[in-house]
Amino acid sequence: MGNAESSGQEGDGIRKQQKATPKLYHYVDMYGGGELIPQMKHAKTTGDSSIIDEFIETKLKDFMYNSGKGKLVAVAELVKIRNKERNAMLSALKRKKGKGKSGPNILDEFQQEGENQGDFKKALKLLEGHDRRGKSEWKYREVTWKLEERGLMGENLVGVCLLQGTAVHNQLAMKLIKAYPKLVNDIFISEDYYGLSPLHLAIINEDPAMVLFLLRHGANINQRCYGAFFCPIDQKSSRTDSLEHEYVDLGLKTTYNGQMYFGEYPLSFAACINQSDCYRILIAKHADPNHKDTNGNTVLHLAVIHELPMFEQILKLEADVIWMYGDVSSYAYPLAKLDTINQETGELNEDSALSLIVYGESTKHLQLLDGLLGDLLQVKWESFGRTRLAISFGCYLFFYICTFAAFMCRPFTTSFWAFAAKYLNQTDTFDDDSLSFNKTANAETITNLIAVIKANQTQVEKLGQLLSNDYSCHYWWYFGHGWQQHLRLVAEIAVLLMTIFQIVDDAMDIHSSGRKRWWRMLKSFPAKVAYKISFILILLIIPFRLMCSLTSTMIMLFFDNALSLLAVLLISVHFLFYSRAVKFIGPFVLMIYTILSRDLSRFFLIYAIFLIGFSQSFYIIFMSCNNQRAKYQNVTVSNQTDDILNHPMEAVMRIFIMTIGEFMVFYRKMVVLCDKTMMMYIGKIMFVIYELFVSVMQLNLLIAMMGRTYDLISGTQTEWKRQWAQVILMLEFSMNPKSRLSALLKYSRPIGIDKRERAFVVVRKTTQTALSKKEKCEIYEQRMREKRRALLKRRLKALGTESYTETK
Repeated sequence: MGNAESSGQEGDGIRKQQKATPKLYHYVDMYGGGELIPQMKHAKTTGDSSIIDEFIETKLKDFMYNSGKGKLVAVAELVKIRNKERNAMLSALKRKKGKGKSGPNILDEFQQEGENQGDFKKALKLLEGHDRRGKSEWKYREVTWKLEERGLMGENLVGVCLLQGTAVHNQLAMKLIKAYPKLVNDIFISEDYYGLSPLHLAIINEDPAMVLFLLRHGANINQRCYGAFFCPIDQKSSRTDSLEHEYVDLGLKTTYNGQMYFGEYPLSFAACINQSDCYRILIAKHADPNHKDTNGNTVLHLAVIHELPMFEQILKLEADVIWMYGDVSSYAYPLAKLDTINQETGELNEDSALSLIVYGESTKHLQLLDGLLGDLLQVKWESFGRTRLAISFGCYLFFYICTFAAFMCRPFTTSFWAFAAKYLNQTDTFDDDSLSFNKTANAETITNLIAVIKANQTQVEKLGQLLSNDYSCHYWWYFGHGWQQHLRLVAEIAVLLMTIFQIVDDAMDIHSSGRKRWWRMLKSFPAKVAYKISFILILLIIPFRLMCSLTSTMIMLFFDNALSLLAVLLISVHFLFYSRAVKFIGPFVLMIYTILSRDLSRFFLIYAIFLIGFSQSFYIIFMSCNNQRAKYQNVTVSNQTDDILNHPMEAVMRIFIMTIGEFMVFYRKMVVLCDKTMMMYIGKIMFVIYELFVSVMQLNLLIAMMGRTYDLISGTQTEWKRQWAQVILMLEFSMNPKSRLSALLKYSRPIGIDKRERAFVVVRKTTQTALSKKEKCEIYEQRMREKRRALLKRRLKALGTESYTETK
């Protein structure tokens, strides 16, 4: 058994070693060595490349299909290789099989070797229905380097050379591509680097010369890289394959976090790495910046995600210069990928750069709101934002005044005596002559009630009437009880009508934009969420008001008052929504939201553990002391009236009150009740521990947490601009598509003849600080050329005058 086990381990080690050293690494390895490197250096030094050319032509043919001409391989077979490698890296519980069916491989029936390979490829495209413009997904890929002869990352020899990136390796890669042109589009075949092409590697190496060389030799400018290494971190676990297409299926939810998430396309790689030269070369070769990756992001989106200076460079490249006068220029920026309004339909564009920045979770991208996007927000505010916010605030103020009037005009005195009468009727028997009660409730409550009745002798006469069910419906008394009830009737009708109107308007917004988008927009405003909840509470008041006479108890009246009180509170909170648009108030509103959602929630989670634990311990201490005292006094425990912790829930409330500073009453009661007993010392120890760990440490911890939140938000100068932008986009969301299009026409102009494509015109003064290093160098070189040209003109003019005088 031991020998068999050891031999098996040795066999696994040999197989791993063979896999770790593929044959192509003998020619070029990952450490700068290999047989071809000295030969390439010799050819570079002497200028004689005959030896290495012969070596490439004779030795490397066996590593490629059809001696370097390549062959077609079904995409399903490549996907199976990728899926197998992914599952080998995952545990047994996380392995996923490829979805879909691969179907029969018709390539098995054809011989791909020969001179007619090009005709065979064309016939296969027609057979598969492949679109000439490349819009349909082709199910076959041309592979040059044999799959079994590739490196550890699924690369060929050109990939190994470009991974090194030295001058010698780059020249060797050029020789390989010239000898075998099909290698220029031979991609990496592995889970981590699938789809990585020589063009991607040249961009990563920041080598514009190599990029230009590859494009001139037929590199695919739209080759996509699907490798897990270039995927967002939170999507790597959701990667699944389908045998029906080559790209990888990813989870929808992502934060785009990942240093190597570059967007699959070569143009996106150039933008994310901030390679403006490579970007210009690719644009000159007709690369499309509007191509979307698997996550739906274009080049502009990726520049926003990576918060790069390349964002401004892309905007400048896409902009049209209308006029220039000295340092002042007028630019027209296309709004297709910038603005949140669709230029054709008027619908909202969630994938726009403005939407990604404003609703992104990170604060790192907020600096992008200071430039062009800040100007765009300003014109939105001036064109429709300020007006619509003023109208919205006016309507809300009228709604609030009506709600306030309806609530404050209620007959509160009648409500109080109605509850008091029901209390007397159900719990106590009242004798008018002696003012005595058959006590079944708390003595202190009855004593206070007697005092109230004595102070209001005129109201005592109405107690008999209040005991009837008519007074449980006294909110229906709109007539014959003063002008306040007339005003309440008008205010309640107005509140009900406006509530129904706003609910219908919200329902139309949900229907037009979708429930998810509506909630995504609404959850950014907690005050507005509370405002929407108040509509539901107002509608719930109606059935309780109608059912007031169905029961003899005051339960319907209680719910009527409770719902009304909550509705007024939630409606009042909506003032915070309008405060977010004010510069000197907006950051403080955000601080309130952040402290409530983060600091207080974490504090109360920890505080609740201490509160429940200590309250029950003190409850046991008081109960033990109470039992001992009752035993010594020969009375029952139920007759003890000075126990302030007579119930577990009462203990929780008393300990909470003690947290905020009212601990003297608690401590005095504990000392008196537990006098001369062992529980008194235990209670004092528990009291000291509670005061140290809760009242001192945790409250100061909460203050420190809130202070840190205040410093973070107040230190972010651009945070208010995001709050302001969210208010503008919320107002934009409340508009219908036709109104959005009319607003778009106010701050944009058409591009060329097509009036559907709109641009945002900005007049800027070019300053030295706003220029990049390359632009400064170009301006300097231009000035030097002008100086040399002026100097040459002066010299020519001087020579002309000298020759003229000599002839005279």
